[in-house]
Amino acid sequence: MEIHTISPTLKLVDLRPPISGYERFIGAYIFVGEKKAIIDPGPTSAIPNLLAALAELGMSPAEIDWIILTHIHIDHAGGAGTALRDMPRAKVLTHSQALRHVADPTKLWEASLKTLGDLALQYGRIEPVPEDRIAAAADLMAIDLGGGHVLEVHLTPGHAAHHLSLFDRKDGILIAGEAAGVCVNGAVRMATPPPFRLDETLSSIDRLISLEPKTLCYGHFGCYSNAVERLRLARAKLLAWHEIIGSAAREGKTPEEILGLLRHKDRDLDYLDALSRDEYRREHDLLINSINGLGQSARENG
Repeated sequence: MEIHTISPTLKLVDLRPPISGYERFIGAYIFVGEKKAIIDPGPTSAIPNLLAALAELGMSPAEIDWIILTHIHIDHAGGAGTALRDMPRAKVLTHSQALRHVADPTKLWEASLKTLGDLALQYGRIEPVPEDRIAAAADLMAIDLGGGHVLEVHLTPGHAAHHLSLFDRKDGILIAGEAAGVCVNGAVRMATPPPFRLDETLSSIDRLISLEPKTLCYGHFGCYSNAVERLRLARAKLLAWHEIIGSAAREGKTPEEILGLLRHKDRDLDYLDALSRDEYRREHDLLINSINGLGQSARENG
């Protein structure tokens, strides 16, 4: 576990679930101001590391006011119910479309098992969150954390229909979940699992650009000061990938063949060459999933 200081009031925890190849990949953000919030607590198997990070920061879990979910995919939110056991006053804030799945994660867990298989088991079973401890996020909702820090909620569908991003206007920090893709060792790749909607995703990125953030924080992984530049890169890359993948999918190429073509055309994917075997397996599987999402979208929309 590592803790990175992003600002005096914001920390990034490398959750490092006990899965080989998942170091510096899943991040939880902790606001440590007058009020305290955790954004994306991670999967159940990483909650011990999250609690250890709070202790290292000199915080008690009982001090946490909010657990905020950018979306409810298991790697971001699967541990919320487990974390609440140690956080008696915390409420879970999530997109209105995700409320029923947070309260009763049965279908979410079954879908995770179907999609991820053994990886879902390594992430850990999703525990329910009591309904009286769940709050629905509304677009432009303001969460006052004190000291002039207000987290603005911006609904940003695309990576998931129930995705939201958070903006601390005082410090210009945007916590974007996966709305602007994924960053591995500084390189950006898209995260477009099926079902994927191109227009929604582009609109969400445009909205984030309009905020003119200074710092962009990725769920996977890290924070970078050239926020608007990176958001514009994600937009351009998304359009390029959609064209490359869509054309190849309509020609009947397999996802593996498309990945090879994508690597040839997008040199940012050279980051794959520097990964360990387990890291490469992780990235390969996620890239294939993104190719499937963009390919399906291109076929449906001509």
